Amino acid sequence: MKIGIAFAMACAVFAATAQFQPGQGIANDHARGGNARDVVFVERGGGNPYGYRSYDTAIGLTVLPWSLPNEESSVTGLRLNLGWGYYAGTYGLDLGAFSNSGEFRGVGANWIGHLADKDAKGLQVGLVNVTGHRAVGLQIGLVNYVERLEGVQIGLLNFATSQWTFPFINIGW
Repeated sequence: MKIGIAFAMACAVFAATAQFQPGQGIANDHARGGNARDVVFVERGGGNPYGYRSYDTAIGLTVLPWSLPNEESSVTGLRLNLGWGYYAGTYGLDLGAFSNSGEFRGVGANWIGHLADKDAKGLQVGLVNVTGHRAVGLQIGLVNYVERLEGVQIGLLNFATSQWTFPFINIGW
């Protein structure tokens, strides 16, 4: 029980320090909000409209829908998924329950599956693997879907919208 509380506190501190960087934070912005009582996150010296910056981090952790440090970051190294949080990019080893990212390059083994909005390169292993644009490499799962396949799909149902597909083994080039 004490270990769980300590872990939760460490995650909260990690998330808070990643969200609020020097020169950014909560402010009253009359021009954006239109009302003097509106309190919003504003940019202060860079970043994005949400008031925090994106990072390239060596270790990424998703806990339920939250991505630490934040969803606009990219993970280059190890990503652990204890939920389904989103990252802008995942490059390296991706392990856990469900992986969701803008772009994926590396080796991923998630028992529910993978979702890459754009491209995926490497190995994807999971029950369901979905790539929004182009997959280069190997997808192994119960259901595999991609728009353009440059590799091999092994699964019960395989879909590649730019070519003929076959169940069990599908090869694209």
